[in-house]
Amino acid sequence: MNILITKIKKYVYFIIDSIITILSITHSKNVRKSIIIIRNDAIGDYLLFRDFLKILREQFCNYHITLLGNIIYKDIALCLDSEYIDEFIWINNKKFRKNIFYSISFLRGLKKKKFEILINPIQSRDINNVILSNAIKAHKKFASQGDNININPKIKNKNDRIYTKLFKSNNDVIFEFYRNNEFINHLLNKTINIKPHINGKLFNYKPNISNYSVLFIGASVDYRKWGIENFAIIGKYLIKKYNQNIILCGGKEDIENSKILESKINVKNKVINMVGKTSLTTLGGIVYNGNLLISNETSCAHLGALLDKTIIIVVSNGNHLGRFIPYPKSISDKYYPVFHPFIENNLQNYKQLSNQYKYKSDLDINEINVKNVINKIDYAIKNNL
Repeated sequence: MNILITKIKKYVYFIIDSIITILSITHSKNVRKSIIIIRNDAIGDYLLFRDFLKILREQFCNYHITLLGNIIYKDIALCLDSEYIDEFIWINNKKFRKNIFYSISFLRGLKKKKFEILINPIQSRDINNVILSNAIKAHKKFASQGDNININPKIKNKNDRIYTKLFKSNNDVIFEFYRNNEFINHLLNKTINIKPHINGKLFNYKPNISNYSVLFIGASVDYRKWGIENFAIIGKYLIKKYNQNIILCGGKEDIENSKILESKINVKNKVINMVGKTSLTTLGGIVYNGNLLISNETSCAHLGALLDKTIIIVVSNGNHLGRFIPYPKSISDKYYPVFHPFIENNLQNYKQLSNQYKYKSDLDINEINVKNVINKIDYAIKNNL
């Protein structure tokens, strides 16, 4: 029985697709000169791709462009990119994986549409992406050659056959923005040279305080979260040495930790706890108007780096080294990573390290010493006066 269940789960997308095909009795709506772009991945992935939406809009100026995106970045996409996208379709990835009724309803709606071109630039596609790309009706489908880190190779190989063209990926570990750039160059058959940037003036939120630093304590998984005790030491240091106010930020799952952190800093009228209370656009306004961001390697660090106004100190165990961290100086010159000591002590072997940790690192983030982070803060402030 367990073997049967395992096989069903392994091929669940075939089962769902078959159900949808049977239930989808409505004819597809044929939209001429239409494009759908799939970006159902994470916030940071979107932020490192979104600058190419303007390029695609210019290239396909007479096309109706739809973005199928992850609902977690909805508010920032609507704020920054509505002028490039004619229609948004939002998917809740978690519900799509766990709720079959949501999956069926979503796919039925998707199959009622028809597109001329499907663009799937994601390098590390997952099972949700496979199901979506199979369901979308398009005359031409384009994707990156990609990798199989998030999916069974047999499933990926079968899904690869739906594409009109799979563009070759550089085998080297390269920063994700340049990976997206590589894909766009292949797609448009020309060289595009742009620098990613977010215009912070588009965020209409500004805190009612000045001279503050942001401590972002959240991350998508626990092994990427630096300890609360460490953040507390940093907060007290910034208050004492640099007379900073402190704004705490993070997700709803970090609320309890934020209360502990606030009590550990314990400096009256110097700490504002915004954990679990901010949208992405509000967070963007907070980071943009601050002096300093101390963050785990997560979406907030990407947001800060692309705003390129605030000093960013990123604490990282080396997860996705070379792909999402560190930011090249050509993109952000205010971005300062602090890595696990094993990485810090072996940076002369960066190529080897990036190949080792390009997908995941099992190094303990809490072996990163607070003193090293403080030294990086002092260095960064001195070099950005």
